[in-house]
Amino acid sequence: MSQTAALAKAATLSYDRDENIVYVSFASAVELNTQEEIAAHFEHVISFWRAHALGKKSYFVVDFSHVTINMAEIEFYAQQTDQAHELCAITSVRYGGNALQRTITRLAGMKIHRPSNIYATRAQAVAVVQNLKSGKMAPKVAKK
Repeated sequence: MSQTAALAKAATLSYDRDENIVYVSFASAVELNTQEEIAAHFEHVISFWRAHALGKKSYFVVDFSHVTINMAEIEFYAQQTDQAHELCAITSVRYGGNALQRTITRLAGMKIHRPSNIYATRAQAVAVVQNLKSGKMAPKVAKK
């Protein structure tokens, strides 16, 4: 397996069918440095979503604790994020990560006019999804 393929599959994915939530996390430190690595990561996530959610748009809860995106590839990362959202996400809610990763994610969201939805803990992120699903919270909508 190539280094790119190994990095792409570094994301741990699970799907809660009852809640329609795809959980994404990284068990160990991962750096997505190249366009090839970023594209392979998103292909892995989308393939998992297709196989488990069967094409039903889902909520995504993403743990950024062990992943770093190369700032030099922010434009490409933002494009890949936008395409994945269009295809398979109702919304994504993120948590964890260091200050740099949160900043990169916010910048990517601004570039594609999507809210970044970043919270400190998994419990907070899941609570946001529950509130969105129940209508207690309105989705954040970025202005284009």
